[in-house]
Amino acid sequence: VTNLKYRGRCEPVISRTLQFLNDLSVGYPFYCIWHNIFLLKKLVKIEAVKFMLQNHTSKHFPFLGVSNNYSLSDLRCRTVFYTALTRLLMVDLGEDEDEFENFMLPLTVSFESVTQIFNSSFEQEEAKRMLIGLARDLRGIAFALNTKTSYTMLFDWIYPAYFSVLQRAIELWYREPACTTPILKLMAEFMQNRSQRLNFDVSSPNGILLFREASKMICMYGNQILSLGTLSKDQVYPLKLKGISICYSALKSALCGNYVSFGVFKLYGDNHFDNVLQAFVKMLLSVSHSDLLQYRKLSQSYYPLLECLTQDHMSFITTLEPRVLIYILTSISEGLTAVDTIVSSSCCASLDYIVTYLFKHLAKESKKTLRCREISQDGQRLLHFMQQNPEVLQQV
Repeated sequence: VTNLKYRGRCEPVISRTLQFLNDLSVGYPFYCIWHNIFLLKKLVKIEAVKFMLQNHTSKHFPFLGVSNNYSLSDLRCRTVFYTALTRLLMVDLGEDEDEFENFMLPLTVSFESVTQIFNSSFEQEEAKRMLIGLARDLRGIAFALNTKTSYTMLFDWIYPAYFSVLQRAIELWYREPACTTPILKLMAEFMQNRSQRLNFDVSSPNGILLFREASKMICMYGNQILSLGTLSKDQVYPLKLKGISICYSALKSALCGNYVSFGVFKLYGDNHFDNVLQAFVKMLLSVSHSDLLQYRKLSQSYYPLLECLTQDHMSFITTLEPRVLIYILTSISEGLTAVDTIVSSSCCASLDYIVTYLFKHLAKESKKTLRCREISQDGQRLLHFMQQNPEVLQQV
């Protein structure tokens, strides 16, 4: 605690101190789970730990400040700090919503300040720094909340008021990855159904509401980033491709998380699902095949997302224009030979789902019944495309 209080400008000391605090909050891997719980319960009774849980503000810990004395990269350590603190909070939290609200109070005050700045004179630099810090803090908190009860507390705290603030920041500062990257990574973390924490009650709309917010953010970021036009080689990854890769990771988590019934959107005329899929296509077409495989984080987010789409959303794939289908199938063909096993295995799975879909359609066609012909219109579109472009599958 002394290090965190008085060595705020010394990055090596702060970094190692926070890593040690983080290791303590995880527990000891060589002990059994009950022994770990016992040790953590002893840890949270230490006065220094109690002090941190009750006073995590820049007044007591200067590295949480947002003054110009600190570079934007210095704010990265806040994620580790809040991950560790939240794990310690969880030891005795249970379902105590009041205690959780008290813990979140410094962040609540900061968000309210940002909201006021947006609504008034708008001191851009101050608001930007505050939001970067908040996004990093919240990502640390969200990462540590791995139970349904605790995650729901966080969702109720942030939705709907503060999501709109994050959306506004993406709209304003889309040219500045120092600001957009932490916010997009926070959204990606929110979409992660780790330990089934997002399996809300059957009467709860939270899963759909969360997806709608993510859809809005991805669509807004995609539209804004594509307006930048052609970028130089040294700018294309930091200004564009990194953000796209995070958006793809968030979308993949949502599609594979099993907490949203996507048929609901079409049933009730809600276009958020269609919009985010169209945003995926627009962003994809703005990326060259060489960039897709050259940048590891981009390829490791695109190919698993494509696997999810081909597994559960072939009806969407079949509606794509021929040029988009050719792009996707070519990307699969090139990814099959990638050294990265995440890429190559996702390509194999995607290819398997596409060919299986075609095979099932051909099997239905052979039956020639009226019902089968009506059901397989999507399949007919894809089959027609394959007949027009036979070299694509032959190349694979």
